[in-house]
Amino acid sequence: MAVKDPPSVATVDGNGAAHPAEYGAKDRQDDAQARGHARRAIWKQFAASAAVQCFHLMTGVCMAYSSSLIPALEAADSDIPVTRHQSAWLASTFVLAVPVGSTLSLCLNDVLGRLMLVKTVSIPYCIGWSLIATATSFEQLVIGRLCTGVAIGMAHSPSLLFITEVATKNIRGGLTAVATALASMGIVGCYVMGAYMDWRTHAWALCAVPALPLLLQTVFATESPVWLRARGRTEAGAKASQYYYNDPDMVLSGPSASAKGGNSIWHVSRLLFTNPLGYKPLILVFAMFVIQQVVGVYITIYYAVTFFQETGSTIDAYMATILIGVVRFIGCTTVSLVMTKFGRRTLMLLSSVGQTVFMTMSGYATMCILQEPGSVSSMWVVAGLLGYIALGCLGWQTIPWSMMAELFPHEVRSLAQPFNSSMAHILMFAMLQVYPILNDLVGGAAGIQYLFAAVSALSAVFVFVFLPETRGRTLPEIEDYFRNNVTFLTEKARRRAARRAVAQAALTAKTPSTPPV
Repeated sequence: MAVKDPPSVATVDGNGAAHPAEYGAKDRQDDAQARGHARRAIWKQFAASAAVQCFHLMTGVCMAYSSSLIPALEAADSDIPVTRHQSAWLASTFVLAVPVGSTLSLCLNDVLGRLMLVKTVSIPYCIGWSLIATATSFEQLVIGRLCTGVAIGMAHSPSLLFITEVATKNIRGGLTAVATALASMGIVGCYVMGAYMDWRTHAWALCAVPALPLLLQTVFATESPVWLRARGRTEAGAKASQYYYNDPDMVLSGPSASAKGGNSIWHVSRLLFTNPLGYKPLILVFAMFVIQQVVGVYITIYYAVTFFQETGSTIDAYMATILIGVVRFIGCTTVSLVMTKFGRRTLMLLSSVGQTVFMTMSGYATMCILQEPGSVSSMWVVAGLLGYIALGCLGWQTIPWSMMAELFPHEVRSLAQPFNSSMAHILMFAMLQVYPILNDLVGGAAGIQYLFAAVSALSAVFVFVFLPETRGRTLPEIEDYFRNNVTFLTEKARRRAARRAVAQAALTAKTPSTPPV
């Protein structure tokens, strides 16, 4: 008769349940291994998506370069003298070219692939800076700025699609904010170089910026599994899925409408402009971008040095600009953490109110200094602008861009994102063109600061009435909001009515029926 092995000594897990020792150890080992695989997969998704987002370093330097270029060209010893009207064109031609690049990306996105298209934009980017560095005329400077704008526009849509198709939902929101933080890092770097370099040397130095994104993308990223499968490259798609998710069959979403080819782009256009799930968020995002421009968050980037010089502050304009750039970088880096804890409406309301208070304070200090120099410390101007920038990072600078990626259904997202990006940059171009005229119209630096403060106050009303809350909501819930509501207040009324109906039904169910007499 065979002798049975003695039973294993039982172990007790954290929940108080007993398991055989060898099985408990094996389960724990398997769980630890599964968690390790999951962490590595998340890290690969984050690293790849962040590497693709690194092109926003190029966006930041392109945005900030005009702040040091314009004062240099307006100086008496400039080798390419420009008028104030021409200065406005140098600031704004970059953003005018971004929609052109976005249109090109619609044509190339599904031909080259998301990752390859983002890498390719380094070519027109470097051509643009080379033209600027060797410029002998105002026209050559404008062409160089146009080339850099086309490059940035070409990269914006594929980078967003790459994140949508590669990153899981628990890290996607933070990655959107990483883009703004990287752009802010580029702005700070450009401000520092502009303070110490000649504008031509500065332009040559900026040619080297794509080296870092290209290196990181080569090391950490491979092409989107969704795009590879849409192009019929099933084996390559399986390898990409294995790399990102440790599962060769896993994909996060189906191919975008544009990836399916044919005439689907017309179908997507019809959905975007005629379906409430398309045109309602489209109008909302457009209104947010209009307000974003008029509250002045981008004026303080493109005209940073000139803006400070006009306040009458005795603090060096270049040093103050660098300080503002550092605050913007810290704010945009922090907002990715804050967005996971607070709703979009809360942050936007805080941003509107804070910008109103701080810009009013800075405007009053500027008015006093211009009327009577030395009557108020210049630190009040700087403190007000720093507060305005910090609160702007919490809301109006970052959240309109992140909500653009949250509000639209999958069916229209491939068209809605480049369309909204183009509209945002056209509005930015218009504001940069109008700013010098507007500055004169309202009476100078103090008047423009009061205008930004007034619009910030009105923006709080817009947020309170119209802006939906997207934090913690699934895409079907967001679609249901736009299907049934025009404003956030109507949704609140619907919810109150639903709660009253539920309470009334519960009360009716508890009330005993009156017996017949």
